[in-house]
Amino acid sequence: MDYASILARYIGREVYVSTFGHVRLRGELAAVYEDCVRLINASTSQESEDAPWSNSVTDFGDDGPHADGSEALVHFHHIVAIRCADDELLDVPVLPEFHAEPPVPVVDNEVASPPESTQEPWEAFLEVDRLTLELGQKLVKLVHPESTDIMQRTSAIRCHLADSLGIVIPRLRLRDSLDLSDQEYRILIDQCEVARGRLGPGQYLALDMGTSSGTLQGVRGIDPTFGGPGIWITSDQQQEAEQLGYLVIDPSMLVITHLQETLRRHAHEILTLGDVREMLERLRERSPGEFDEIRSSPMTVSMLHAVLRRLLEEGESIKNFSRIVEILALHGHRNQDIETLVAMVRVRLGRQLVQRYIDSDGKVHAIGLDRDLEAPLLQMSDEDAGRNVRGWMERLVDVLREAFQRLDEQQRPVAVIVSSDLRNRLWQILSPHFPQIAVLSLAEVPRGTEIYWQMIVSPEEVGALETPMKRSPHPAIAKDTTYRPAKSKISDHIAEELPPRRPR
Repeated sequence: MDYASILARYIGREVYVSTFGHVRLRGELAAVYEDCVRLINASTSQESEDAPWSNSVTDFGDDGPHADGSEALVHFHHIVAIRCADDELLDVPVLPEFHAEPPVPVVDNEVASPPESTQEPWEAFLEVDRLTLELGQKLVKLVHPESTDIMQRTSAIRCHLADSLGIVIPRLRLRDSLDLSDQEYRILIDQCEVARGRLGPGQYLALDMGTSSGTLQGVRGIDPTFGGPGIWITSDQQQEAEQLGYLVIDPSMLVITHLQETLRRHAHEILTLGDVREMLERLRERSPGEFDEIRSSPMTVSMLHAVLRRLLEEGESIKNFSRIVEILALHGHRNQDIETLVAMVRVRLGRQLVQRYIDSDGKVHAIGLDRDLEAPLLQMSDEDAGRNVRGWMERLVDVLREAFQRLDEQQRPVAVIVSSDLRNRLWQILSPHFPQIAVLSLAEVPRGTEIYWQMIVSPEEVGALETPMKRSPHPAIAKDTTYRPAKSKISDHIAEELPPRRPR
């Protein structure tokens, strides 16, 4: 947002400027520059002795910044809000992005006027901030100009997500919000809220990781990111808590961790067509020959964008971008169905998908569904999903939840592995209940990789045999009751699946 254009309407009017140092300036707004404002007849209404921002207020008068008639130059990155005495004008919060440009130089007590902007004032309101972190009043100190902690951690998040997911996170806009309570914060993507958190008293959270050896005084609370229990303490109690074996998380780390996990879950919403074009441009610079081959294919940028978004939505990395584009260029001329193209890409990236579930012995730990349970899921229509089978589908979710909790206690990550035709449907059914669930197909498991079945869910466990659907056999079920999956647009195009694995 162009604050200079917005604040230009305040020129000649009396304004109140609130700063990070709890100092409020009052004066007439004489000029607005690229990243600072100039006040005349300025005076302070409240002063903080230890306010480190004082260097940002430049005295142009003979009597100093505290006397009437003085002039002051205040930079945007030291301002919390500017309020106009004229009720007809809206108040504008001025908490800018942390990557603000350097201030306008001052030479011989005169400010060099920046070149006039050709942008109309209303154009600033048409811009949409792609990523925003709003803070309550008591959390504004986390982004104090002299505190680079949260800025450095934000930069680290961008590097981490680029490495783990293969996307470039847009720059983060930081600002305060009077709509939040003092200890609250919220995360917005395209100016729509996607997550919200609240810090407790003291703002430091002590977590018992099973190693604590004593009782800690504080207020019981919840980790805003993962929902685990904790104790809110003050900074003075940090050393005591660590000596007792607690893991203590400071306020900025709590906010940054929540931000990182939110961006990971909503990465598919962040990726735009413009981002995909930039990825293609980087590929052209790195591998011109490969790019020319891709360019001659019928694949469109919008098709590539849809496939990448779907992979991110399922929690998979698109870092191997050149391989993904290669697969789409090879098969895009024969099939342009997004679901089928995603399945083809997943098969080609199979080794990457199963990597996190392989143990030291090279085995993939998984939960599977009995073939007699896969059959009704395959023949289930959208209407059936909402009516006939709601009961046993809920029991299936409960069975899987218990299994995940048991395996989580063993610190063993597992994936759900089913047939290729069922994978997409099952992911759509389970993802609302398990946001981070991985549903793989047998075709995605590399040949020669052994699957260790932690559990096979049978129809009897979820009551699927009692549904009306079981009394109306699907044509794919032969008369000898042996289930043979019907041909589908996915199974017709992807590689042949591995032979069935038996649970050990």
